[in-house]
Amino acid sequence: MARILPKGIVLVMATALAAVACSKSSTPSATSSSPAAPTAAIPTATTIFQPVVYGFYDGHVDAMLSTDVTSKAQADALHINYSPALLTQPAGKFPSLYQIMGPAAPHQPVVFGSEPGESDYSPLWQEITVRWKAGVKPVLLVKDDQIKELASKGKLTITPTPAVLDCPIVSVGTSSSLPTATTISQPVVYGFYDGHVDTMLSTDVTSKAQADAQHINYSPALLTQPANKFPSLYQIMGPAAPHQPVVFGSEPGESDYSPLWQEITVKWKAGVKPVLLVKDDQIKELASKGELTITPTPVVLDCPIVKVSS
Repeated sequence: MARILPKGIVLVMATALAAVACSKSSTPSATSSSPAAPTAAIPTATTIFQPVVYGFYDGHVDAMLSTDVTSKAQADALHINYSPALLTQPAGKFPSLYQIMGPAAPHQPVVFGSEPGESDYSPLWQEITVRWKAGVKPVLLVKDDQIKELASKGKLTITPTPAVLDCPIVSVGTSSSLPTATTISQPVVYGFYDGHVDTMLSTDVTSKAQADAQHINYSPALLTQPANKFPSLYQIMGPAAPHQPVVFGSEPGESDYSPLWQEITVKWKAGVKPVLLVKDDQIKELASKGELTITPTPVVLDCPIVKVSS
C-alpha cells in the first residue's frame, strides 16, 4: 500500500516517544541523594536535512536514508556509521537491496525487495550486486521480480554480498519519476550519551501500536534476536527533570553500537526529586540506590544516530 510517511514520523521533541521522555517535571517533598548531572545544551531544531537515496519498488519510487553498514570499508567510503552489531542473523535472511554496478540504463537507481507495509519489510537489507552480461543492452530495472526474471534468462547476474545495511525507507511514493532533491528533511530526537548530546532519527519499530501512534514504520522483522541483545535506549516516563531527553546506552564508535535499540522505561520513585539523567551508568547507579526503576520492554526500535557531538 503506497503512502507518504507524514512529517511527524516520530518522537519529535514535544510529541510521541521523546515527548514522553521530556515530560513535565514535578517537585516532590523529598530530594534525591544524588547530585544533578552537568547540563549540556539541547538543540532547538526539530528537523534535520539528511542525504536521500531513491529506489524503485514495484515500479514506483521510494526514498530511503543510508545510515549504518556492517562493512568498515563501505562505512568509511560512504561516510556512514560502521555497525558490525547489525549482523544479528545471516545476511540472506534480510530483504534484498539491489545495487546495479557497471553499465546500466540512464538514471538507474537501486531496487528494493520490500517496502513498509509488506510483511517482510525491514530497514535492514542484504546488499545484492546486479551486473548486466556483456553484449546485453541494459533496460531500466524497476522491480525485484524483473531482475530475477532477467537473471533466469542469462541477461544479468545477481550476486549476494555479506554486507547488511540499515537503510530505512522514509517515504513510499506512487510516481515512477525520480526526484532531483539530494536531501530530505526529517524530524530529529536528541539524547544524552556520557554527558553529551547526540542526534538520532526514529524510523521503524516492532510494536504495531507504537508505529501507529508515532506514524513510523511497523517492522516486526527487526526482532531478529531477543530485545535485550540490542543496546539500550532509556526513555524517562512520568515526572522528570526539565528538558529531559532520552539517554543512549551506546553511540557510533562504540563496539556494541547498533541503530537498533531495546526500549527501556525509566521512572523515578515517589518522593524522589528528579535530576537530569545524562548517562546510562548514572541511571543504573540511581536504580541500585532505589531512586528510580528500570523496566526493559520487548520493543525494538530502529533509531540511527546521525550526529555525535563532543
